[in-house]
Amino acid sequence: MKRKEIFWLIGTAIFVLIINFSLFGVDGFKSESVTDINVHDTYFVIANIHFILPLSILIFFSVYLIRMLKQNFKNLTANMIFVISGVLSIWILTGMISFVNSYIGVTETTEYNLLVTNKIFDNVSTVLYSLQIIIVGLIVYSGFKTGRNYKLTE
Repeated sequence: MKRKEIFWLIGTAIFVLIINFSLFGVDGFKSESVTDINVHDTYFVIANIHFILPLSILIFFSVYLIRMLKQNFKNLTANMIFVISGVLSIWILTGMISFVNSYIGVTETTEYNLLVTNKIFDNVSTVLYSLQIIIVGLIVYSGFKTGRNYKLTE
């Protein structure tokens, strides 16, 4: 790995830490720290790690997507970090889709023997599926271009 890549990796990690520190503070990095979300008369208590990990993966994915496109897929290390962050993004999106789909079943009601469903959750689920397809396409294209550039240099 080149020295420049190590600086980019460390710089991105420091940027992620600064963003997470500014959003959650010092207490956000403790294992027992939680965030309370009040929705009408219900409180959702979610561990901060469930916000920190997706945000960190999103930042790495975005930084290395821009680096990979700017360098025209010629930097093997940047491409590999992009692929790893892309696979982790797909994993996070799968969990989010599962969460959203669980709410689709909860919000369904029957009125006058007709099934009424909340279309917002259906739309969010469709957007998340579309994001997954786009990320898979980017990973496949990145792999193709990386392999093509790697063969040309040998």
